[in-house]
Amino acid sequence: MTNPLTTFDIQIPQRLRRVSLHSGLLALFIALPCAPLLAEAVGDVSRANTVSAPHEEFAWMSGGVGDEAREEMRKAAASYNVHVVFSEQRGSYLAGIPFTVTRVAPGNERRLHSALSDGPLLYLKLPPGSYRVAAQIDGVWQTQQVQAGAAGSPARLSFVGKDK
Repeated sequence: MTNPLTTFDIQIPQRLRRVSLHSGLLALFIALPCAPLLAEAVGDVSRANTVSAPHEEFAWMSGGVGDEAREEMRKAAASYNVHVVFSEQRGSYLAGIPFTVTRVAPGNERRLHSALSDGPLLYLKLPPGSYRVAAQIDGVWQTQQVQAGAAGSPARLSFVGKDK
């Protein structure tokens, strides 16, 4: 007879299985070192904010996937004068959206930047002036005009796709 303190019963469909405490502890001991790897992989998703390179013509930040990334974006929001949100009609956020920013001046248009937004939030720090922001959602380019001014009162744009 086995010692009741060193075994426990597991119900497996169709039959009862007796497993030793040592086997269970061994399985737990093997699995525990993998936990930080899994947690790190999940954590990477929430830290997906992307910031423009210092040599670019204007500063921008995209992301907002996960609580930590969204909080980071919220804290930095006051520094940017154009705030863009990508979503579906029912409110679900979208990520991985191609966008372009074009400076619009009388008789002169100049594309300043094209990139991919890593999350539903895109913040732009544009010099004062008129711009056209375009985003490709569901394979269709949408375009909106925006007047960029001081960072204290940001212009807000929303690009909305069809619900899937």
